[in-house]
Amino acid sequence: MNSFTEKEKSLWRTGKDDYKKFMTIRLSRKTNALSYLFGILFAAIIILPSTFIIFQIVELYWFSYKTMILFLAFAWGLLMIANGLSNYISVKMVKAHNTDMSDIQAIDDKAIWFYQTLNPGFGIFILVVMIFLWVSTL
Repeated sequence: MNSFTEKEKSLWRTGKDDYKKFMTIRLSRKTNALSYLFGILFAAIIILPSTFIIFQIVELYWFSYKTMILFLAFAWGLLMIANGLSNYISVKMVKAHNTDMSDIQAIDDKAIWFYQTLNPGFGIFILVVMIFLWVSTL
């Protein structure tokens, strides 16, 4: 590949394109539902220990404004990581289940993890929901 004439796609662009490809692939309902549920379950299992630690710290310093801002920032970051992990695990499970489908095997699951972890649409939505819930508790 000539680096002067052809640009290599970034990990972000590859993840975005591969996720669109993954969403257009027709899978059985059972495979689709199982990969989605197990992706969320495994991501929750990985993220929950950090969540429990942060929640214990918040319980100690509940009335501090800085603690609440820090808690919201950590919670938002953990939700972004959980989104990336759940999509990554879903793609890995579908790839392991459908080894005969070449279009699924061509998908870069790490690029999907990168894109979904930094997905601006999901990030802004979650941030708005978290701020709304925080303001409603005041």
